[in-house]
Amino acid sequence: MRVVLFCLALALVASPVRAFEGELDATLSSEQGVAANVRARYSKAGDVRMDILSVGEGGQPIRATTILPAKGESYYTIAPAEKLIVEMPYSTLADTSRQVKGSGESANLEIKRLGKETVSGVQTRHIRILDKDNDAVIDLWLTGKYPADLWTRAFRGRNLGLEVSDDERTKAMKKYGIEPGFSMKMRVDQAGGVPVVFLVQKIRRGPVPPSVFALPEGYKRLKGPLAGQP
Repeated sequence: MRVVLFCLALALVASPVRAFEGELDATLSSEQGVAANVRARYSKAGDVRMDILSVGEGGQPIRATTILPAKGESYYTIAPAEKLIVEMPYSTLADTSRQVKGSGESANLEIKRLGKETVSGVQTRHIRILDKDNDAVIDLWLTGKYPADLWTRAFRGRNLGLEVSDDERTKAMKKYGIEPGFSMKMRVDQAGGVPVVFLVQKIRRGPVPPSVFALPEGYKRLKGPLAGQP
């Protein structure tokens, strides 16, 4: 259910793609502390690379990478420790996206506007979303300084179903009267769960070398499931 709430939050604030080239550094935290460090890089052509560094149960670092080319029918998940590349069809993401279609219109939400706050040096609008159907609270700190779709572009390769169509975004924004914006900070608190916080620490606009989005050599390559397969 938490994934659905995350999808909905992004659907409410996302806007159509605008050109952006640069990188983003963020953290994912809970009450126990930082659970993961996230770095997303974006090419001018639309390629995206996301690197996640987390800590395993034994304290060992766990690294995972997703590369999403702007062209082609596949994206790639990379496990450096295993020297493994798994090719996944974009069509599987489209199938997952259809599962959340319409969620913005049908949700039973209450929106609170809590004023302006500065997050990581950026002026933001603090919005609180009360999800009455799922007994959850989602706080968003939004800015118009950066394209609103940077999160969805990075996380779609994690197979979270965040590719909600522009039509659904428009409907959700119209219903709840939210001005689009990029979320510098997001806090999701659902009854029975542990609150989690996404916090952007810095964003830098600038050229990113094409080599960043190239697949590493010397890795074993596998193909993931085809669309429609379990």
